[in-house]
Amino acid sequence: MISADPRSAAPSIVSRNRWRDVFDGTVPDDWEPTMSVSVIIPSYKSKTLQFTLASLAAQDYPEDLLEVVVLDDGGGEEPAEIGEYAPKNTRLIRVHEVNDGWGRSNATDIGIKATTGDIIYWCDSDMILFRDNVRQHAKWAHFIPEAATIGEKGFIEEWTYTPEEVYEKVRAGTIGDDYDRDALHEHWSKEIYRSTDDLNESDGRNYSTHMGACATVTRAVYDRTFGQDTRLHLGEDTEIAYQLWQAGAVFIPAHDAVGWHMGPGTVQHQGVQVAWHNDVHFAQRMAIPRYRRKADNRVWEVPLMKVVVEVAPDTARWARPCVDRILNSTQNDVHVVLVGPWSELHEGRRRMLADPMNELYLVREWFRTDNRVIFAEEAPTSVFPAPFRVDMPVTVELASDSLQEIYRRMDKPWIGAMRFFTPGHDNDEAVTVWNSAVVERARPYVTDERPLEDVVAQIAGFEWQSSEVAHLKDLRENDELDKRVVRVDPDVARLEKELWRMRIRAERAEAPVSAARLVAQRVNARTGGRAGRVARGANRLLGGLPARVARGLRRILAG
Repeated sequence: MISADPRSAAPSIVSRNRWRDVFDGTVPDDWEPTMSVSVIIPSYKSKTLQFTLASLAAQDYPEDLLEVVVLDDGGGEEPAEIGEYAPKNTRLIRVHEVNDGWGRSNATDIGIKATTGDIIYWCDSDMILFRDNVRQHAKWAHFIPEAATIGEKGFIEEWTYTPEEVYEKVRAGTIGDDYDRDALHEHWSKEIYRSTDDLNESDGRNYSTHMGACATVTRAVYDRTFGQDTRLHLGEDTEIAYQLWQAGAVFIPAHDAVGWHMGPGTVQHQGVQVAWHNDVHFAQRMAIPRYRRKADNRVWEVPLMKVVVEVAPDTARWARPCVDRILNSTQNDVHVVLVGPWSELHEGRRRMLADPMNELYLVREWFRTDNRVIFAEEAPTSVFPAPFRVDMPVTVELASDSLQEIYRRMDKPWIGAMRFFTPGHDNDEAVTVWNSAVVERARPYVTDERPLEDVVAQIAGFEWQSSEVAHLKDLRENDELDKRVVRVDPDVARLEKELWRMRIRAERAEAPVSAARLVAQRVNARTGGRAGRVARGANRLLGGLPARVARGLRRILAG
């Protein structure tokens, strides 16, 4: 294994999810924010919206850098109102007047598209934010461009506030004195923070802690995603958090960005039901963690891997055997992007067997009905939101377990990229697998002097591996390409080989005994069975001793 070294001095980029190495949250005494914040508040017949707006009105963040958009999702029933206490730049959008959609995800999508803030802050309508809450969230984005912060919240279930009292207490900085945070319900994310050194050791895998009740992300990172999935009506904050992870976000618990959550959280009393509902939707959209995908040989909306293979008229003869082997992998959570001049293929008259493009026609027909194969004119810049991209020449032959071995070596250490020495191919043609989240974080830092490989190496490492570890071969050296392509599970193959070896050993051990038995059978036949009867009688008279001796001899010979 060879590790690549960066070629020049590196800018301050967060490696993996180790945000503390770049910024620990301590700002200079004279620091003042310069980034604008858009607070998005979906509201469905909310009884607590006025308290949330009042707490936002009392924030110490510069009011010219703060805008608030309330999305009334009640369909015209119990319409939301801004009220007396609200930030200066507050707007109300009634969702039913804009589109026919419904739900938090749909409302949030409308709000984000209606704003321009450098930082997007999605906030529930049942939050009371402490005086410096917005500032404590926003400071991270000023020092870490990929920051995605998660605020602290205490769950209060009884209160006697009025909007005016909330405003006055937040402005005075005394709202936090009303409840003992240590005595309140502890959110499940706190245990994750303790076990991962505040997500520093999470590699971003704990993206689910990025809760929509009080969370932010820089618009620069959000704009790399597909945005809110408006098909979801539960768990939408987890889904967008997965997208943010794959877009290069750095997840940071903003422990000083505190607020009261008015009432219990959705998961607090309905965790099992919520998980049962959400896991089905999450399995389609999130390839990691792997436990949600409880069935193999399935086609999921977001695959674990996308394998990019380029094909031309002069290499098309290798495309079918190459891609067939990819699709027959034991790691079958895979899509293939087959890049070629497909638009040049037509349905007009042509001399098919003499057509130099004919093999491309055959390739297209071969994979036409397999929705795991994507025909593309150009290689994709990104495979987002699939976690891994594999670039490989069409003349490379994979074994059944090649992709699983590549994934195993990439995933657990969370490597940025890995390149394999590939038989019959130059190093610049070598099979390369990329960690999508690392690549997306690296892109803004790429320059002419600092290529992608170097930035990826800085963030999470770039390694070379031998072809043997991934079982790579040169497809052009295979003389049996016409044979049927079948999946061979490595464990099954190992067991079959061991069984074959045991059978050979048994046959060799049995050979002398079988010869003696054959002689005895012939003698018995020539005597009309008399020899056999005599032998059995002798065995009985001697208490079975001859038979025991014979079995002992067989065991000795077998050993």
